[in-house]
Amino acid sequence: MAMTETKSDGSDTSSRPKYRITPRYGVWTEGNKILVQVALPGVHKDKISMKALKDYFTLTAPREDVLYRLDLDFGVDIEPEKTTSKYEDGLLRLEFTRYNPIEHAFTVPIA
Repeated sequence: MAMTETKSDGSDTSSRPKYRITPRYGVWTEGNKILVQVALPGVHKDKISMKALKDYFTLTAPREDVLYRLDLDFGVDIEPEKTTSKYEDGLLRLEFTRYNPIEHAFTVPIA
């Protein structure tokens, strides 16, 4: 869905994107991985901004008068520091690792 941004006072909005669009994307799982593919046609790699939290991901990517924005709430915890991404031919591929509490459990020694 595209939304146009206009100002009622008639001021210049040329420095801001005219349209805000949620890009087309797909999400699936493979084992303990969450895989996401996002279509960002015409976006330069250096313009993509992403943030990953323990259960949330956000992406912004400007292109001319378009701002792509994607917010995903995973509903499960991930390990943000293990997130990987690859951008090629307008397609962004992301891989998130699900948080496994057993891997991070503290082994209690017997005294």
